[in-house]
Amino acid sequence: MTSDHRYHRQTLLPGIGERGQDRLRNSTVFIAGCGALGTVAADLLCRAGVGTLVIADRDVVESTNLQRQTLFTERDAERSVPKAEAARLRLGHANSTVRVRAFVADINAGNIGDLATACDLLLDGLDNFETRYLLNDFAVSKGIPYIYGAAVSTEGMTMPVLPRGGPRDGARVRWTEAEATPCLRCLFPEPPDPGTTPTCDSAGVLGSATAMVAAHQVTQAIKLLVGENSSVDRTLRSFDLWRNEHRAMATSAGFNPECECCVKAQFEFLDSEVASARMLCGRNAVQIRPGRTSAGFDLDKIERSLAIHGDFKRGAASVRGVLEGERSPSGHPVSMLVFEDGRAIVEGDTDLDWARGVFDRFIGS
Repeated sequence: MTSDHRYHRQTLLPGIGERGQDRLRNSTVFIAGCGALGTVAADLLCRAGVGTLVIADRDVVESTNLQRQTLFTERDAERSVPKAEAARLRLGHANSTVRVRAFVADINAGNIGDLATACDLLLDGLDNFETRYLLNDFAVSKGIPYIYGAAVSTEGMTMPVLPRGGPRDGARVRWTEAEATPCLRCLFPEPPDPGTTPTCDSAGVLGSATAMVAAHQVTQAIKLLVGENSSVDRTLRSFDLWRNEHRAMATSAGFNPECECCVKAQFEFLDSEVASARMLCGRNAVQIRPGRTSAGFDLDKIERSLAIHGDFKRGAASVRGVLEGERSPSGHPVSMLVFEDGRAIVEGDTDLDWARGVFDRFIGS
């Protein structure tokens, strides 16, 4: 099958055509997070012929993901395959002409520059506000478009960010100052406190809601990549599929003249230190990042060590199991998921000090 024939139905669209398809072929998109939003977005962008996709996700596939995370299979969940790697393999079967670079990594201030370098656009597939604000900081500081998206329960929300000051030198996606939009911190100066907003684990999630958000994000991304800036939806668009409610708030009046990020160039999240321990949204778990992450872990050795304390099994790029006889401060069983990049997720409670103590006892500081 020739690539021209593959995209024939897409190039018939007057907003794309052969020129637009060529622009897609030469574009690179960074997908932050490969869950419900990220899998749908990656699949659509891959099939659309975006030349390079860079996918970063810190987690592994679980059975509860399969209801809405469309790139994964039961076998991926059984083997606890890292999401980024499972997505890379699946996308290769969908479109072998697209280059997919997968990183099993926690996106943070210390690695965002390396992960998203040379990318033309950032697409939000995240499940936490801290990393979203980091992406917003990075987008504004580098002059890169950022497509925000979120979904929980039956609701969803999207918004494009085209930073003031225009694109970086040599950027593939370009826009004028008149086409710029408010950044995330213009409209929401500070992220909500942990535990104050619903999550998929606490409120549930409808698969069609996440698919709808991702499809809208991808549509705006394609418009920008092919140079159809005038067609971009510049609103903060939200909906509730169950209540049949759809809202679009114009953001043109949302510029904050005192914005810490896009006016004062104070990149609080980009300049922050990488947290050694942080609560994971909706997981009743804490992620531990030791100081020696650059060295990583010998997972075979970790498996042998943890097997003394419970039923632990080696996955494709992780070791996972339950610690026998251990209980969290809230009385839950304690499980651990250890990655080869040096991270560990301690499940059973969100107490940071407790989780760090579990890590130190069974893995070592």
